[in-house]
Amino acid sequence: MIREHRYGGIFYPKEYDSLIRQIEKLFNIVYSSAEYSQFLRMVEGYIRKKKILSFIVPHGSYKYSGNASAYAYTLIKDIDCSNFIILSSDHRGTSPGISVTDDEYWSTPLGNVKINNSMTNELIRKSTKGFVSLDSFSFEIDHIIETQIPFIQSLRKKNLKFLPIIQKNQDKATSMRLGRLLSSIIPSDEKVILISTSNLTHYLSHDECCKVDNQVLTEAVRMNIDSFYQKVEKYVHIICGYGCIASTIEFSKMVGNSDAIILKHMTSGDSDGNKSSVVGYASMVMV
Repeated sequence: MIREHRYGGIFYPKEYDSLIRQIEKLFNIVYSSAEYSQFLRMVEGYIRKKKILSFIVPHGSYKYSGNASAYAYTLIKDIDCSNFIILSSDHRGTSPGISVTDDEYWSTPLGNVKINNSMTNELIRKSTKGFVSLDSFSFEIDHIIETQIPFIQSLRKKNLKFLPIIQKNQDKATSMRLGRLLSSIIPSDEKVILISTSNLTHYLSHDECCKVDNQVLTEAVRMNIDSFYQKVEKYVHIICGYGCIASTIEFSKMVGNSDAIILKHMTSGDSDGNKSSVVGYASMVMV
């Protein structure tokens, strides 16, 4: 079975050439900044020898959040890894809790990508009954994971495969349990990259958004899930994917990665100039 792309022309260009040009433009913005190029080269030194890595990226349209995403994918481009886990929150509310799919491939304007069904089956096998569900419908109507796939395809990884997961339940217990479960299914002979998606503060002014986002990101960098939840509990109604961040923190600690680096933080106001009501976006790497 192939899941056909549904959100080309909405969150990213729907034509092959236009999509490639936009992604290349986003990468060129990163490369054109001498300051950030030097910063990313420094970060590369931390990640070069890592077998397992985790990244946080946003999931807005490329016009608004693509710049923040590009800072993460620029690093991923130089990592010898073709096996990905992509974790997203549930925007439509249809997931029973934690969802996986039995699709064989996902389609984008750049072609088809294979689902890692062996890791899907291992995730279901190792979870207690009902914690992880086969639920292809939630993926059919989800835009979040689909928006990440063209970025990965543009990196031209050979034998590319990925495991998509939707996390509806964002509470601390679920997030920690999922992070531990994901760490237990990593093949011993393969490199794996976990990409977790979250948009930050919604619909505050630019300055207010940056203030809240900085508080949340500070706790994420500390990688202390208890203090992270203490901070986000006031903002759960305006931050999506905070549980996915917590799952990623727990996963990273389980695989021996205990440091986090903020790669880029911005708001939608930085893209369109409207700073009266914005959405916050950030990319991070955990090493």
